Amino acid sequence: MKRIIDASLRLLPGLVLVFALAIGGKLLSDWLQSVIAINWVRSLASNVIIAIVGGMIIGNFVPIPKVFAPGIGGYEFFLKVGIVLMGARFLVTDVARLGGIGLAMVVIEILFSIAFVSLVARWFRLPGKLGSLLSVGVGICGVSAIIGAAGSIDAEKEDTGYAIAVILVFGAAALIAYPLIGRLLSMSDKLFGIWAGLAVDNTAEAVATGAIYSKAALAYTTLAKLCRNALMGFVILGFAVYYARRGMAKEVTQKGRFLWQKFPKFVLGFLGLSVLFSVLLALFTAKDAHAYLVGRIGAMRNLSEWAFQLTFIGVGLRTSFRDMARTGVKPLVVGLAAETAVAGFTLAMVFAAAGFLPSL
Repeated sequence: MKRIIDASLRLLPGLVLVFALAIGGKLLSDWLQSVIAINWVRSLASNVIIAIVGGMIIGNFVPIPKVFAPGIGGYEFFLKVGIVLMGARFLVTDVARLGGIGLAMVVIEILFSIAFVSLVARWFRLPGKLGSLLSVGVGICGVSAIIGAAGSIDAEKEDTGYAIAVILVFGAAALIAYPLIGRLLSMSDKLFGIWAGLAVDNTAEAVATGAIYSKAALAYTTLAKLCRNALMGFVILGFAVYYARRGMAKEVTQKGRFLWQKFPKFVLGFLGLSVLFSVLLALFTAKDAHAYLVGRIGAMRNLSEWAFQLTFIGVGLRTSFRDMARTGVKPLVVGLAAETAVAGFTLAMVFAAAGFLPSL
């Protein structure tokens, strides 16, 4: 009990700061939306952009005592809560239809990312494990995949730090570049959302990118990104076995247990809520009961949006311009080539598959 209390007290200052900034950012966004008359300017004052940009400004230019760091780092918990709660709004049949096509596209995207990044990393003579970390970061889910893979392949701390910094640099860039490209190409919410879910590395930045575009795009982005996240364990296992056979990492003795440890459990929470509410809506067809369930789904959607708001504040506060500046030139060049290639490849894939992608 004492450990729980101590841990809670360590988290409390940062959590209070994140909550306060999230509420303040939402109020500021609502006020700006009401007073700005020009549509494109009003879109820049969305609560997502206010949260991320505000967090970046505060995190980089306002001295924040270290006591706030543990709570700020908890933004990933809110991200997972937001994703799980989103499951209530998806019918399981929609998840199955789009998820099946999404998984096929994700497999293609991951294979392309690993092959391309490994090739470019070799051209620039990066250390082999750094190239592997960049490939799992670009191919699957950014920092989480890098951290998961680093321990499994016995990567050096320096290589892990470089890979994480590269992913964070391009994650921040994606928040601006992807919505801009989407608008220039007049992409629908569905196509843009799936593209962002396939191409943007970090789950938090992917969700934020979809949310910046539209609420409808956010739904597609979340589902596409979950398909990538679900395959994380298999890809990391593949790299772990590869390096173990070369005598450069510990051998994986229990592959099933390894996969379960690396599997993102919040994916199961998302699917669980989707199944639960799909069954309830099918069973309770009476008008009052159906209206009650729809109301509960709406409440969960609101909670999900607030969880994402807290996440976006954390993303902004976590983005360090100083750490980005320390990144070596070669990893950045490899990252730029990889991100550009993956963005172009997945964009072409999404447009090619447009006629086969079901709507939610």
